[in-house]
Amino acid sequence: MNDQQDILRALDLPEEAIPLFLAHVAQFCQDHGGQRRYGELLALLARYQAAVDK
Repeated sequence: MNDQQDILRALDLPEEAIPLFLAHVAQFCQDHGGQRRYGELLALLARYQAAVDK
């Protein structure tokens, strides 16, 4: 098990809800400042989304 899996598990969401949650947070970031304000968080969310998609 790795840190990324531990973090996703700590969300305490059903497995099928995790991609939706990540997409929702990413959309919030885009709607409220985008890359300029949330660039690092958006990059982190993209990495986690890619891990979930595997």
